[in-house]
Amino acid sequence: MNKSKKLQVKKEKKNRLMEPKSASLISLPWLIGSIVVVVALVAALLFDQLYKPTLMTIDGKKYTIRDLSYYFYNVESQYSYMDYLFFGGDGSYWDMAADNESGQTIRDASKTEAVNYALYCEVLYNEAVSEGYSLTDEENQTISENVSNLLNGQISPAAIRKNNFTKAYLTNLLGKTTLVNRYRQDKIDQLNIDVEEIKKDINYEDYRQYDIETISISKKTTDDNGTVVDLSEEEKQAAYDKIKAVYEQAKTSEDWSTLLPDDETELVYKSDDSFIKTDNRFSEEMKEKVMAMDNGDISDIIEEENAYYIVRMINNNSSESYDEAVQNAVEEAESEAFNKMYNDEILPKHQYTINDKALKKYKMGSITIANSYY
Repeated sequence: MNKSKKLQVKKEKKNRLMEPKSASLISLPWLIGSIVVVVALVAALLFDQLYKPTLMTIDGKKYTIRDLSYYFYNVESQYSYMDYLFFGGDGSYWDMAADNESGQTIRDASKTEAVNYALYCEVLYNEAVSEGYSLTDEENQTISENVSNLLNGQISPAAIRKNNFTKAYLTNLLGKTTLVNRYRQDKIDQLNIDVEEIKKDINYEDYRQYDIETISISKKTTDDNGTVVDLSEEEKQAAYDKIKAVYEQAKTSEDWSTLLPDDETELVYKSDDSFIKTDNRFSEEMKEKVMAMDNGDISDIIEEENAYYIVRMINNNSSESYDEAVQNAVEEAESEAFNKMYNDEILPKHQYTINDKALKKYKMGSITIANSYY
């Protein structure tokens, strides 16, 4: 009996010795190692995603892409629109050559533009603050309204999320650009640009504007394939007869806007048309006829390549185009003068560095624009 018990005890011990080790105990070192690897990979991924290198330093302050995203967004948005306008937004525009000699692409040039724009604004902001500039109550009110507009439609929700364009962030950046614009204009006002000297290079007759009102009917149509084609001779005659019927009324009417019914689709009335002699919208022959008209005169029916016209002269000596040309020339001269001041006098007073190595990882067209193709 005792012998039997001993044998049983030994057997139980043997069985316990032969029991397999727990799977958790066997795999624990491997599991710990795997966890370490995964944690390391996740940490590396998060570091890559969350760590933002310094792209530039200005007067001791470091700037990451987060700090500069609004500047980059402004530049990227403009070029992205051009890409959409010319190539449907497929990204082709970004890789077009901006400089054939250097091989620089639009993508390269736009990045340089964004960096310089950011540097320009931040340096001028520092300069303005150092000279005691601060935002007025009126400016703060305008900034608040502009930020509201940006967050409620002017910037897409996707772009807002991607760039973390918060109300506080945008308020700060718009505050900077507002102060910079006022500071810049104050400096320009002190430059004493000679407007009269600029006017000497702008010939008034080249920009003399002729304000007219017109009734017209097209000699073109669109076929089933969407191609613009000439009307048949019969259709042209019908178009001429139609505008001629209106012409008889136009000669005695003071208000041409009442001549066409609301459902008219062929005859077109324009109350505020205009041209200058260098415009190419009308033929030289038509321009000569119209420019010879006195105010209040009504032309005969004038046949152009694409349409028939009736013209009434409203003002044959408007200065609007000339004034605009002068204003553009003055603004160009002001920009050149201020940019020279910025490069020669203002920028050298500030310490700055640009981290070209860090900038290489950012690809224009996908930095701040949401839903990019690349």
